[in-house]
Amino acid sequence: MWLLFHLMGTIHDFHTDYNVGKLGENLIRAYYNAQRTADDKRIYITRETKLEEQIKGADLFVMNNELNYKYVEVKTDTQMKDTENFALEYMIEYRTGFKTIGCQMKTFPDYMFYWQHPTNLVYYWEPEKLNPYIVYWLMNDKHKKVKTENKKFFSRSILIPKKDMMETKLVKVITVSMLIVDKVLQNESMD
Repeated sequence: MWLLFHLMGTIHDFHTDYNVGKLGENLIRAYYNAQRTADDKRIYITRETKLEEQIKGADLFVMNNELNYKYVEVKTDTQMKDTENFALEYMIEYRTGFKTIGCQMKTFPDYMFYWQHPTNLVYYWEPEKLNPYIVYWLMNDKHKKVKTENKKFFSRSILIPKKDMMETKLVKVITVSMLIVDKVLQNESMD
C-alpha cells in the first residue's frame, strides 16, 4: 500500500503516504469490482485484509469461483511515469536499529500490484517468483539504491528500469479503464 518515492533524502509524511497508498488499493478494488459476467453478475469479491493479514503484507483479499482466493499487496508509485523505474523496497530500517525485509521481499501476498499513478497502468507479479531477480539485482550492484526517510524508519529500495522488469517475463500489465481511474482520483479530491 505504501506510496513509493524515488527521491533520496526526502522525509515523507505518514498520513500523506498512507492516503495516496490507499488510492492504489481503491483502484485495484474498483478494477475487480467492475469485472462482470455477460449477465452483469460480479466476478470477484474483494475486501480489505484483517490485521494479521496486513502484518504479513497483504492489502486486499480477492475471491472468485475460479481463482479461489488470493491475497494482494498494492503499491502506488507517483514517480514512475517520469522515471520509468520500479522502486522495489527490499529493507526497512527503524530508528531503533531494528531491520526487517521490505514489502517486495515478502511472499505472503500472492500478487504484488504496482500502480503507475496517475495513469491507467497497473503492473503485477508473483513476489515469490520475482524475489530471486531482486536478490540478483542487489548482488549485481548495477542498479541505483535509494534510502527514503519516514518519520519512524528508513526505506531502502532498488530502482529497476521498466525494461529490466519486463524482461523477466514475470511482470504483467493491466490497463485499467480511465473511467475507473478518474473516479478513484475524483474521490481523492473530495477527501
